[in-house]
Amino acid sequence: MDWLKLFTWISAAAAVLTAYFGLVLASNLSEPKYLLLLIPAGLLGILARILFSKISRQRLLEQLRRAWGASEKPEKKHNFKEIELYFKLAGKETAFAIDDRTWADLTGDEIFKYIDRTCTVVGQQYLYKLLRTPVFELDELKRRSQLIEIFQSNPGLREQIQVALTKLKDASPTAIEMVWEPPALPSLRYGWAYNLLFYSACAAPVILLFSLPFGVLVVIAIFIINLFIHNKMHKRISGFFHTIRTLTVLVELAGKLAAVQELHRTYDAPRVTNALKRAKGFQRIASTIGLESADPILGSLLQYLSIYFLLDVRGFERAIAQVRQNRSELLCLYQWVGELDALQAAASYRDSLAYYCEPELKIGVSSNDPEKLIGVEMYHPLLREPVPNSLTIGEKGILITGSNMSGKSTFLRTVGVNALFAQSIFTCFARRYSSRFVKLMTVIGRADNLIEGKSYYLVEAQSILRIIKEIETDNKTVIMAIFDEMYRGTNSEERITAGFRVLKFAAQKHTVILAATHDLELTEMLTKQYVNYHFREKIGEYGLEFDYTLKPGPSQTRNAIELLKILGYPKEITG
Repeated sequence: MDWLKLFTWISAAAAVLTAYFGLVLASNLSEPKYLLLLIPAGLLGILARILFSKISRQRLLEQLRRAWGASEKPEKKHNFKEIELYFKLAGKETAFAIDDRTWADLTGDEIFKYIDRTCTVVGQQYLYKLLRTPVFELDELKRRSQLIEIFQSNPGLREQIQVALTKLKDASPTAIEMVWEPPALPSLRYGWAYNLLFYSACAAPVILLFSLPFGVLVVIAIFIINLFIHNKMHKRISGFFHTIRTLTVLVELAGKLAAVQELHRTYDAPRVTNALKRAKGFQRIASTIGLESADPILGSLLQYLSIYFLLDVRGFERAIAQVRQNRSELLCLYQWVGELDALQAAASYRDSLAYYCEPELKIGVSSNDPEKLIGVEMYHPLLREPVPNSLTIGEKGILITGSNMSGKSTFLRTVGVNALFAQSIFTCFARRYSSRFVKLMTVIGRADNLIEGKSYYLVEAQSILRIIKEIETDNKTVIMAIFDEMYRGTNSEERITAGFRVLKFAAQKHTVILAATHDLELTEMLTKQYVNYHFREKIGEYGLEFDYTLKPGPSQTRNAIELLKILGYPKEITG
């Protein structure tokens, strides 16, 4: 135990003993002067409280420093139904978002678990939304990167922000729903009656000065009436108390963060300042709702006061009105605090990577550069020992062949993840990444839908159709489409025909196409539209061995039967 902890415990013990002896001496000796010992006891108690707070802060800082830039996945629970709330709400107003199929193909939830170093559920929700809504404005991406770099290069400021954010660590995940759709909340009637009872409760104690018995009866009567109303209304509104307290703390936290001068150039300060001014009314009213205390005695006292003055009932009615009036301001503060938390998490994630780069992004379909994409030593962030690969995509698409397990699907995901992160947190898992702004859509993983009774082939056909429609309807934005083994659910003749026609159609001026296939016939049929690459394997001492390195040209090897031999299939099957 260090000296600070020791001194803290000594101060706390001294406070308790001093108060105890003061009360005992005053009682036994009938000397009120000993009650004066309560003054130093109180001062010692305050000192102990300050020291306890300092110790807690030190522990928090040590925890934050250990977690910063750690390569291991953070040990956090993830309830994606709660995390995706903001994305689901904001998606209605977003021009383009990563759809569920593409997010699942890229194992988005697993990647999110690694990057999620947020301090609050507000930051979690904002980070998730950030990753699933690519940005098409270079200035906005550079602004985000500037804030990320501030967190990386200024540990003192970073820790100041992180410590402040922990005040929201117990935030309600449904706070964003209250801000986004406040009209759906229950409205209380008879507000005038609640106000009358409140003023009566305030005036009743005055009667005690003139008639003690009558005053006591009035106070008791008002308390009983208000207790009945409190219990009746509490069932309807108590479920929203946590959410309202979250918004109250959010406004308070935003005010403290707005005072940090180093952050002013990274956000729209006038807009945030105006939002804070407008939200102060909500904060003042909502602070009376659901009063609590860790101290059981103080907690009981606060609860009785809340009942007697109808603080919860009246405060809730007025707080909901404030939410409705200041929806845009509360949403502004939610987004700003969420962004700070999300981007400090992105900064920590950057520092955990072996290497990364900021992307070079070009706007529009037409460009002076013939290359649509350049990736140098790209790797997948979920692999512990990834094999980097480089690729340049020009006017033609990319067609990849290779044996089973050779790395085709992983490489497709690698390109997709880099494209996604380039337009969200301006970070790529590569030495260099250059691309045009793209709308990313994929068909990689197998996706049967047993609940709706859809076969794999039907689900895949519908998924491919959504990409075809996007290519048809939007020729002003570059579409990056990634296909892995198209139409696996049908016979080889129709699979090859359909695959050929889709890939030929997709290879347009405003598209970046990557496709993997086992059908070597396609490598010859699509030479005008696609450049061939492959992954290769060899038979080694321990069976099939892969180097996971992308090589030019179509594949010349097959391993399906050889794999069956290695697994121990009978010779009658393997030949």
